[in-house]
Amino acid sequence: MTRTAHQPKRATRPITAAQVDNHRRYRCTYTPRDSLGHLNPSETGAAPYVQFLAANAEQALDIAQQVTGCPVIDATRIEG
Repeated sequence: MTRTAHQPKRATRPITAAQVDNHRRYRCTYTPRDSLGHLNPSETGAAPYVQFLAANAEQALDIAQQVTGCPVIDATRIEG
């Protein structure tokens, strides 16, 4: 029996230039969890965020939920 090196799987395919035209950048803020899985909001009121290219805000919220595993507060479209 031979062993092969572990190759990590990519979560998504790279976005082509044609697809970028149909996608916008969104910033999604979320409430993080502690090591036990309990919600752990910031005492300063600043929520962490992740950014994604998505077709719309709903898709951005879904992606953020899947990536962070935390409740997503909102998705804000970033212009520019």
